[in-house]
Amino acid sequence: MSPAARRVLVTGASGFIGGWIARGLAERGYAVRALYRRSRPPAFLEELAANGGEVQRRDLAWPEDARAAVRGVEAVVHAAALVSDWGDAELFRRQNVEITVRLLEEARAAGCRVFVYLSSISVHGFGPHVQTTEEGPYYPLGSPYQRTKKQAEEAVLAANGPGFRTVALRPADVYGPGDTTTFYRLLEAQERGIRGTLGGGLHLASLVAVEDLVQAAALALEREQSAGQAFNITGGEPNTWRQLLGYTASLLGVRPWLELPLFVARPVAAVLAAVYAFLGIRRDPPLIPYRVEHVAYDFDFSIEKAQRLLGYTPAVGWREGLARTVAAYRAERQAPQQ
Repeated sequence: MSPAARRVLVTGASGFIGGWIARGLAERGYAVRALYRRSRPPAFLEELAANGGEVQRRDLAWPEDARAAVRGVEAVVHAAALVSDWGDAELFRRQNVEITVRLLEEARAAGCRVFVYLSSISVHGFGPHVQTTEEGPYYPLGSPYQRTKKQAEEAVLAANGPGFRTVALRPADVYGPGDTTTFYRLLEAQERGIRGTLGGGLHLASLVAVEDLVQAAALALEREQSAGQAFNITGGEPNTWRQLLGYTASLLGVRPWLELPLFVARPVAAVLAAVYAFLGIRRDPPLIPYRVEHVAYDFDFSIEKAQRLLGYTPAVGWREGLARTVAAYRAERQAPQQ
């Protein structure tokens, strides 16, 4: 599927990942229809519309909105999701499974030819991962986020068939300018004095710069070899959390100092999660089992399949990418409030 005159729907386009994908595909020559659900689109979507993109406010929980969203497009990149390591299981099911299945069915009925789903590397579960491939190993999925992303991915891949090519991308921890979900929160914590790691931060981490994820999404749209396949998408540079957070601390001009052993972090996280759940507190606790287990093992994945079938080649090194992220974080914090 070449980009020329191809109309592509991008869901979740007001978010960090969806926004980058919408803009990146437009720059590659795709005619982009970008969906948002907020009361008004963010500035970057207004700019996309000013440059010829199609920007629509829709709620995919409504069948008529899902049906209208896919009308007249040839491909879908489904980036919208409830992304959190804490929350109500039923809400995750509705947002991540029910909406995905509905959009998938509407896209196929509307004659779309390609459906690319943004899954998550966390569907492999937390356990020892060193150059883990799409074949596994897999470990038990402990959070509603992981379980519902896996369920939605399975539905997407099962729908692959003649005339309707489906693909699942499994990005590692995505970072870059605008990443308010993960890295901005880590940077803010470091500035507040929470500057250490769990268990020494010695286990391997997997990151992917958002620019490289945009590349992977474009390749998934274009390469017929992607049909019915899931792909691990990382930056291809295994690093430890100690290295990564030590580097961001140096860029921020703060010194890392706190080390919380895993044998302390695990019971503390379990107690906090139980208390918050019992009291019905909706905001996430400062420490929860998902976050602890995420860093308790090596978390390193092979991208050989994506390189071989998609031609994926990470272009952003981790130092360059994190430097851009810290610079954007600082600039946004210093910008005058509207």
